Amino acid sequence: MVAFIKLTRPLNLLIIALTMAAMRYGVVGGYLQLQTRVLQAAANAPHETMLAQVPGNVFHHAFSNTLFWLLVLSTVLVAAAGNIINDYFDTRIDRINRPDGVIVGRTVKRRVAMAAHIVITTVGVLLGLFVAWRAGHPALGAIPVLAATALWLYNTGLKRTFLLGNGVVAVLSAMVPLTVGLYEVPALAAAYPSGPMARLDGGGPVLVDLDFNTPWYVILLFSFFAFLTTLVRELQKDMADMPGDRADGRRTIPLVLGPGWSKAIALAYIAITLLALLFVRMRFLSEPLSYWYVGIGIMAPLLLSAGFTYNANDRRAFTIADHLMKLTMALAIAYAFLLGVTVWDLR
Repeated sequence: MVAFIKLTRPLNLLIIALTMAAMRYGVVGGYLQLQTRVLQAAANAPHETMLAQVPGNVFHHAFSNTLFWLLVLSTVLVAAAGNIINDYFDTRIDRINRPDGVIVGRTVKRRVAMAAHIVITTVGVLLGLFVAWRAGHPALGAIPVLAATALWLYNTGLKRTFLLGNGVVAVLSAMVPLTVGLYEVPALAAAYPSGPMARLDGGGPVLVDLDFNTPWYVILLFSFFAFLTTLVRELQKDMADMPGDRADGRRTIPLVLGPGWSKAIALAYIAITLLALLFVRMRFLSEPLSYWYVGIGIMAPLLLSAGFTYNANDRRAFTIADHLMKLTMALAIAYAFLLGVTVWDLR
């Protein structure tokens, strides 16, 4: 059982779940906290209902908490199934690159791994379809279907294709925070439409302009960050896995262009990420906690990852660079939970 759980890569699954929670409770929740404070400041008493549509002057998530966690479970299950099938098809490569880490065919039988992939994928997709139906957005049910299909195609062939494999993984990573926004923001816009709202304290109607583009833009920034950092990590892993990939006949960037160009591309992606962070830091973050958290907590490990990537000449160094990039992503996710008490107070 321990080996099977390890096969699903639980740390990566935890990061996915935390990313989605950060978008809901940090980004969207932080915006709702700000709107609540603004409304309470305008009321005669903080919790004396001023608008009929906002009982107690408190804005709440319009997307059901139960459906949200089912959405998280659906995403995690599809990702777990993708990790299982990845190891299933990578057994030959792993015997070369990390022989001690091979699970499929040793501690977990190949037919068990394949059966688990099918069952877990099916449950994940069905949960996603159920959430989309119950949320009133059946078209969003295409997300888990497309994600599961993309993971299968990636592991059965696309990963051997020049550029395309890395791009598929990066897009899927960017879709994790984006999916939350696709459910949360339309639900809020429907529950709290901008326009006149009935005032209960004796005054006339109040014109309320709730700009739900604000949390949407922040979620897009996190998606962009996930896309770029995933591209870097994929390059770092490809450079670490060159011997096995070469034996398997893959056309990864390091094997086609060489390690030198691969490092240059990875460093270019890191530079774009750093420039984007600097812009956000200078343009939007003036209070100390956000300013220094982004400057030290996120940019510092990003720079360290760049340094290890530049100087790496063996698998161990590239693996350290990859772990530093994963740490950067985790710290960026953690920052989202601070938005309710930092960035949102400045608007």
